[in-house]
Amino acid sequence: MTLPLSQVTMVGTFPPPMHGMATVNAAVRGRLLASAASVVVINTAPASLDRAMLARLGRLPRVMRGLARLAGTRHLRGTALYIGVSGGAGQTYDLAFLLLARLRKMRVFVHHHSFAYLHERRRLTAMLVRAAGRRATHITQSAGMAGQLRTLYGAANVAAVSNAVFLVSSSEQAQVRSRHELRVLGFLGNIAAEKGIFEFLDLMAALRQPGASLQGRIAGPFQDVATETRVRQRLQDLPNVEYVGAKYGAEKDAFFDGIDTLIFPTLYANEAEPLVVHEATQHGVPVIAYGRGCIPEVVTPECGCVIPPEAPFVPAALVQVEAWMRAPERLQAASVAAAASFASLQRTSAQRWRLLQAQIIGGAP
Repeated sequence: MTLPLSQVTMVGTFPPPMHGMATVNAAVRGRLLASAASVVVINTAPASLDRAMLARLGRLPRVMRGLARLAGTRHLRGTALYIGVSGGAGQTYDLAFLLLARLRKMRVFVHHHSFAYLHERRRLTAMLVRAAGRRATHITQSAGMAGQLRTLYGAANVAAVSNAVFLVSSSEQAQVRSRHELRVLGFLGNIAAEKGIFEFLDLMAALRQPGASLQGRIAGPFQDVATETRVRQRLQDLPNVEYVGAKYGAEKDAFFDGIDTLIFPTLYANEAEPLVVHEATQHGVPVIAYGRGCIPEVVTPECGCVIPPEAPFVPAALVQVEAWMRAPERLQAASVAAAASFASLQRTSAQRWRLLQAQIIGGAP
């Protein structure tokens, strides 16, 4: 006897703490439950956003309990395993789950959230793809990401589904306001050096001129105490910038409604398709960002500015900011294009997700 094909075992990080992969995993769980699938969650999330080695090793007890749970569950043959894989050494844990799933004759769906192993071939990732098997379905966040996975690792079945699809519920409530004047520059995310918070502060310092009216607004949780201390020290010399705390739900919508451009100078090597970029464009907020991961596929020249990761961020961002200040009609055009780009991407991704979800919960080819 086997369980119905509609049973899905989900392995990966779930909130808290809140970050991109955990948010997407939670959204997928919600979609599957809404489709009457029976969902079993094996949460391997660390206790905090801290990326130190000791913090990452702290996941091990959860991983071991998860493996024991998967090994001890009866009648898994033919049911689905959905796993959100890590970008670095955490793939060692993911590899163990995949090998066990193959042993239990489960159908495998691997969701990739990182570009870290798509710049060049990595041995651990190659082992992970082989362990998943030729019949596994790999889910990426863009066509470019899918192409790299096929080229570097020979993945046979790859589906590109943008994270934009998981913002459908909030986008129905989002207030899209066309920007006519550049007044407030925003930063939202987990506040950390690798997410570019200090590049944002450097940009606001460069824009602080006598008579200038530009303001900066920062929202999100601090990654650690050391980062919070450094940021608050910098803010003492930047009266034109305020920290407004972590924002979720309606408060996050209000944050986006109150800014005129999102600044996202991410230095994170694993960056793929950050949700915050989609959240900005769905509100009609143009984006200035480093072009890491899928960002150049999301932020087109019509709806923002993508800066090559090897270039200094502040000088290039200043050029775009000054261009929008001199010609507000260009800012307005970018705002309209951002909202339209998000809506188009979301429609396309929703169609692809419906087909993929049918495979996950029903075993459809």
